[in-house]
Amino acid sequence: MTEKSSSPGMTNTAMHHDADIILRLYELRREPVMRDARKFITFEFWPNSFEDLGKLFSAGGKEFGYFRQVTSYWDMAISFVARGALDSNLFLDNCNEMIFIYAKLKPFLPGLRETLSPLFWKRIEDFITGSPEALQKLENISRNVERVREQRMKAAA
Repeated sequence: MTEKSSSPGMTNTAMHHDADIILRLYELRREPVMRDARKFITFEFWPNSFEDLGKLFSAGGKEFGYFRQVTSYWDMAISFVARGALDSNLFLDNCNEMIFIYAKLKPFLPGLRETLSPLFWKRIEDFITGSPEALQKLENISRNVERVREQRMKAAA
């Protein structure tokens, strides 16, 4: 297939099976427990330190399950890209939530890698840092993450 010349950064290399995978990933995100997990990780859980993550882990329970569910979901999704089963450009068009969560967890990745796994979200990091377009998305999303984190810290003070 050839690349489109009318839209910078856009290609038409994705195939129908890529769209099917994206739609299936979307369906999985709509599952009720996954919705609850995504809501918790995206909107309710705002760690300010690695100790906040440690408290979540040591408490176990529903919230720790939510953390595991969401982080493993995005790790699974990026594995499709890393292994060539899913077009990376199509995935990038549809992974803003993953980049948002990456931006939230980025300060804690060294500790997560030391505590949980040396490869924790490594594929996600490689995907984002390996693409100028993904890095631009990260930059934009990170500004929002930091703004919200600051607002929440001020409100808690």
